Amino acid sequence: MSSPLPSDGSGGILHAGSSGRAPVETTGPAVEISGWFLVAISGLFLGLRVYCKHLKHRGLWWDDWILTTAWLALLADAIVNTICKPLGLGMHLRDIDPDNLSTLAFLGYLGASFSMLGAVWSKTSFALTLLRIATSKKMKVAVWSIILTMNLTMTTNVILNWVQCNPIPRGWNMAIPGSCWDPKINAYYGVFAGVYSGLMDIVLSIIPWAIVWNLQMKRKEKIGVAVAMSMGVFAGSAAFVKSSKILLVLDGDFTYEGYNLIIWGNVEVAVAIMAASVPVLRVLVREVRIATRRRYGQGAESASDDTTFHKKNFGGGTLHRSSTVMVTAGHQDRLLDSSSSSSSINWEIPHILDPQKAVPGRILQTQEITVQYHERDVTDTAGRMV
Repeated sequence: MSSPLPSDGSGGILHAGSSGRAPVETTGPAVEISGWFLVAISGLFLGLRVYCKHLKHRGLWWDDWILTTAWLALLADAIVNTICKPLGLGMHLRDIDPDNLSTLAFLGYLGASFSMLGAVWSKTSFALTLLRIATSKKMKVAVWSIILTMNLTMTTNVILNWVQCNPIPRGWNMAIPGSCWDPKINAYYGVFAGVYSGLMDIVLSIIPWAIVWNLQMKRKEKIGVAVAMSMGVFAGSAAFVKSSKILLVLDGDFTYEGYNLIIWGNVEVAVAIMAASVPVLRVLVREVRIATRRRYGQGAESASDDTTFHKKNFGGGTLHRSSTVMVTAGHQDRLLDSSSSSSSINWEIPHILDPQKAVPGRILQTQEITVQYHERDVTDTAGRMV
């Protein structure tokens, strides 16, 4: 993207006096409302993602922290747009107080920077997640290439916005003597960067299918996992729409027409955050489904019977349930790890359905198990606590 205000041939900001017309047409409220809505809905998905990690007693990794940083960039962009609204964001250039143009231009650069960085960071987070499950060296090299090229392309786009004028402050304050290059340079590069980012979203959405399809899982489960990890295609679609709006910087009324570019930039970031969170949220859906079955299905009756049995035979000890996931992985001749705690039991053991299909280092099967145990408060025949 280029300057958030229309430029003359040297890249400077065109000034216009207020027309004094009433009422003044503005798209500012649409920018503000949509921005805060996207912050809220993407924040909800991110919060549930973190909760699911906590639910499974897993710490946060680099992909979680980078995704959180992307959400903070989206939040910062919403704050900047809210500040810009009373200054004239969304109004026709002719209706804006000339004294506000420099401040509006500077904040426009700042908001655009947050938007672009939020987009690339959210996609980087998902790419890092793919690195954790990539099954081949070639696939990992491809993902790393996407991460590096996306960050280089988008970071360059951010830098170009700030250095298009000499001295730099002339980009948002035409009172400063100096010169600027042709605004078409930034606009066309912005289109290239946006389209490339969208294409990488599509590629990152395809990679999970190649990974999951080689696992020994039920086909229905494969499709469910792959679809959940392919939601980034919607972020790519938003990136394409945003790119189609970038050339509005070359029009003469960007402060009014540019709301499309701002909104779709925020949509791209928010959708990328939600798409990166969806695969983790499958854990929460599974937990809710199991809890529902226990309460309203046969699980509830079974739990009641089990509780009665333990109270009758073990002196009223409290019955505990703990749901966990058993992951079978690694080499077929090695026991990986076995650990337990008072609240959960996690087993990782080799389990091969077909030894002929066993491949060292690959996940062979995933199963959900339910462990029941109780606190025994009865004594043995020697009078000791068991």
